Amino acid sequence: MTIPRETVFSDTEFNTRLTNTRKVMASRNIDILILHSAPNIYYLCGHHSLNLWDYQCLIVPLSGSPVMVLWQFERGRFEASGNLAELDLYETHADPIQATRDSLSKRGLLKGTIGIEAQTRYLVPLLHDRLKDALDGVKVINGSGLVDNVRNIKSAEELDVMRAAAKITDAATLAGFHATREDATDSEVAAIVAKTLIEFNSLGFSVYPIVSAGYRAGMPHNSNNGYVIKSGDPVFIECSPSLHWYHAPLMRTGIVGKPDPKIEEFAQLEKTVVTEMLKAAKPGVLASDVAKVAESIIAPIRKDILFHEVYGYPVGIGFPPTWGEESGFALVTNNDRPLEAGMVFHIPMTLRVNGEFGVGLSQTFVVTERGEPEVFSEIPQELYQI
Repeated sequence: MTIPRETVFSDTEFNTRLTNTRKVMASRNIDILILHSAPNIYYLCGHHSLNLWDYQCLIVPLSGSPVMVLWQFERGRFEASGNLAELDLYETHADPIQATRDSLSKRGLLKGTIGIEAQTRYLVPLLHDRLKDALDGVKVINGSGLVDNVRNIKSAEELDVMRAAAKITDAATLAGFHATREDATDSEVAAIVAKTLIEFNSLGFSVYPIVSAGYRAGMPHNSNNGYVIKSGDPVFIECSPSLHWYHAPLMRTGIVGKPDPKIEEFAQLEKTVVTEMLKAAKPGVLASDVAKVAESIIAPIRKDILFHEVYGYPVGIGFPPTWGEESGFALVTNNDRPLEAGMVFHIPMTLRVNGEFGVGLSQTFVVTERGEPEVFSEIPQELYQI
């Protein structure tokens, strides 16, 4: 039986991605790039699977077809989603490192300079070291970040998917607030958020939907556990679908009943921070300068709050455990690289008093040629009154 193709992006899109990657490879004198990062593999050849634990890699030569090295059990997923790449399968009890070397050898690719990703969560140190040893006689260098930085600039096709993801994010967030009431549990709210994301075809959760209420909203990366929502509680929701593994995350905070004045103060400050960052986020502006705008606004209360100093991070493709991209191009005060049109960032604006309460009013946006950023969410950046 022929497995139906899961067509999301055009062949032209994949060819452009490959061409852009090869330009950077050539500039770094890399003849072959071996990728283990699931987002980078997906970006260049379309292959994706929920199996992120068994060995897989994509071999990208400067010319000729890329080659996917994959466990034979995953063949169907490649046939459904893989694009413009050859496939080499290894058997269940075979050594995947030897299989990778064999794929290179039979194509005459055991030569020149080979780049491998030394900084990816998808290749454990033991296998990284074994792969380097298996490439004896060949110059091996660190190829980490090469494809990730190519991915920083989103194409028109990618942005269309992210806009669609944002509509789902908004729907799930609002569904969560509509399910929120005094005496409901945070788990009941989280169930509605998750249900909505899945109903709109989220492929999985790169980040589990976060619902934190009351004092639990004062702890980061903290989700539902059956907490009973009370009058006056902030209810923090952060979510995104994995729509074709693309994301448009959003944080919003609802209030059951009358909000504490401090919660209102935090919400207004967050709105000001995001508004001023968006005004500054233009092509050519240094990432550090955008971050310093936010830093200056938060400075008067910094000593009194729990905060992370990450004013924005790149988003797009993501696989568990994160929707954040790994290029390292963040809106932080020590990143002096300029913004470019097509870059997409999530501004994770959350202010917390540790273990007491927290407010999150974030925004995901794309830098545009015209200067004014395009914001994805249509939900007002303010407290949601319940």
